[in-house]
Amino acid sequence: MFVDSGLLHSGGGEIRSAGEHAHQAATHLSGGILTTHMFGDFAAAAAFHNAAGSARDHHVRILLDHRETLDAVGNNTQLAAATFTDMEEHNAKRVQAVRCTFAT
Repeated sequence: MFVDSGLLHSGGGEIRSAGEHAHQAATHLSGGILTTHMFGDFAAAAAFHNAAGSARDHHVRILLDHRETLDAVGNNTQLAAATFTDMEEHNAKRVQAVRCTFAT
C-alpha cells in the first residue's frame, strides 16, 4: 500500500484552513446587528425580525459545527500522515537490521 504522507499532511492543513474560514464566516455573520425596528414598526415586521434573527443564529451554529468537524478531520489527517511516516521509518530500520544480520 502506498501512502503519500506529504499529501496527507498538506490536505490536513487545507482542511483546517477551511475550518478557519467557517469560523471567520460565523464571526462575521454573528456580528451583524438586527435593530428592533429595522423592518418597520408593525407586527409582521417584528415577526420577520425574530425569524431573521433565529435564522442567523442557526447559521452561525452550523458554521461553528462545520469548523469543529473540519478541525477534527484536519488534525486526524495530519496525525495519520505522521503515523505513516513514523511507521515507514521504523520498518525501514528493521529491514536494514535484517539485511545487516544476513550480510555478516
